[in-house]
Amino acid sequence: MGYLKIIIAILIWSSLGIFIRAIGLPNVAIVFYSCAIAGVIQWILLLLNGQFKNNLENANRAHKGLLLIAIPVCTIANTLLFYYAFKHTTIANAVLAHYTAPIFVAILAPIFLKEKSHKTTWLAIVLSSIGLWLMLWMPSSGGAVSMSVSERYGIIAGACSGIAYAFLILILRVVASQYLSLVIIFLQNSIVAVLLLPFVFTIPVSIQSLPYLIAMGVLHSTIAPLIYVQGFQSVKANDAAILGYFEPIGATILAFIFLNELPGLTALFGGALILLSGYLIFRDRGR
Repeated sequence: MGYLKIIIAILIWSSLGIFIRAIGLPNVAIVFYSCAIAGVIQWILLLLNGQFKNNLENANRAHKGLLLIAIPVCTIANTLLFYYAFKHTTIANAVLAHYTAPIFVAILAPIFLKEKSHKTTWLAIVLSSIGLWLMLWMPSSGGAVSMSVSERYGIIAGACSGIAYAFLILILRVVASQYLSLVIIFLQNSIVAVLLLPFVFTIPVSIQSLPYLIAMGVLHSTIAPLIYVQGFQSVKANDAAILGYFEPIGATILAFIFLNELPGLTALFGGALILLSGYLIFRDRGR
């Protein structure tokens, strides 16, 4: 059941690019409204279960409470860069570039978490670097002669979002055992919304965009994270990481179905090298 929960969460997240394209708002507004809506929903859930106060007191006592502030900062960087990638390159390219995150985790974990470094990490770095180079400097679609500057920036943004997401993973590894998952998600969304509030006053929200924003707040920012964390109760972290590779597959399929969008063979090959490098790291750590 845990594996199914993780797969469902990942498939929900794989539809994110479709929503970003459909909303038609600036990225900062999309992030703000989806996080604000999610924060309200999560606040209600915490009031109903009565566990927020105990976890908040724990945050005040524990030095790790400071890391809870770093989570929204990493989230903003990750999300804005990821959404920029969705709007400037193919959805498949954005997600594949984003999946450099496991490589950055492997590089940073020995520094910040004192985890043992593995020889496979360096092979993975080489493979992912080649894969990213193929995506950046080769045509992104079958009929394209060259890649536009905007599309190249989109892929770079996707890779940079992977760095921000790697830091987010490292922080979550430290605090996940200290706080209720719903509290972490609530604080993350609420602080993000507060930080972005000054930037959205002049951005109007159309009636057409509202259903997508509500759906994102419910699906992508509340339901998916909750069932994903629940899945960890019976699934090993390495297995969950490997299951994460359903996301670029699902995103590519959904982009083709709804947007008739498919990256070229070279970009797909580069993306496959990135996925392979991530898989090698988690396979090596799982031994």
